[in-house]
Amino acid sequence: GDGWEWFVRQIESVLEHVNIPLAPQEYFAPNFLRDPEPLAEVLMPAQESIEAAALLGQRTAELHIALGSPSDNMAFSSEPQTPEDLARDAGRIEAQLKATLDALRPQLMSLDEVTADAAALLLSRRVELIARARKVAALPSGGRRIRIHGDLHLGQTLRTDGDFVFLDFEGEPARSLAERRRKQSPLRDVAGMIRSFSYVAHFALNRFRAGEEESRSDTLGSWARAWESAASTRFLHAYRETIAAEPALLPPAQQVQALLDAYLLEKALYELLYELNNRPTWLRIPVSGILSL
Repeated sequence: GDGWEWFVRQIESVLEHVNIPLAPQEYFAPNFLRDPEPLAEVLMPAQESIEAAALLGQRTAELHIALGSPSDNMAFSSEPQTPEDLARDAGRIEAQLKATLDALRPQLMSLDEVTADAAALLLSRRVELIARARKVAALPSGGRRIRIHGDLHLGQTLRTDGDFVFLDFEGEPARSLAERRRKQSPLRDVAGMIRSFSYVAHFALNRFRAGEEESRSDTLGSWARAWESAASTRFLHAYRETIAAEPALLPPAQQVQALLDAYLLEKALYELLYELNNRPTWLRIPVSGILSL
């Protein structure tokens, strides 16, 4: 089946046996340079899914190395990332931000109380978020742009016998064909998969605890956040180790995290707008993702 359903089943099977609450510090935002730590005892039953996340990190880097390999076809040959590219990214992220927040504001009264409070906090950070988007244009240029997957998430993978296969390379459906064909930083795909780990953790948690006692809710929630952090860290570490075979694809280390944060923000904004229009009950997932940044 697809990677999404496989991870959901893995997480739900472990949630059945979770009974130890975790401290809030078990959760941390995605960090490209963070090395994975030994799994906490409570996460050991989820080792298979966390190691699978690491495998996905390796395979994603191998995908980018393949897509960035020399080609006589100009549509697929890699290009250096320029200041103009970064300025275009900053403009695109700022436009996504404004469109999303403008759509969110009039819907506040229709949201449940917890989601509305989080959304209001997000709206109060508008100036700060716009400043973050504009900072991308000031980053030194570095790394290369390639044809990327463009819409990479767990639903775009198939789980095979101990491995994964990528599919559906048409990019994000809401974007124009010209934009989907444009070469991008590989970190945009990385951000897409990191956000997918957040989604799968929240989805599995919400589906599982629908019939659970309220007393277990906090315990399950803390565990799901810890799983998300562990899976993201293992994914990023494996990606970093594998992409090192072609170091020119990424900018210098000090720029990688700034770019990754920007693309994570953009992806979560894209998700927020989608959920607002299609699944308002899922809105809390991208909102919490943006606030965690």
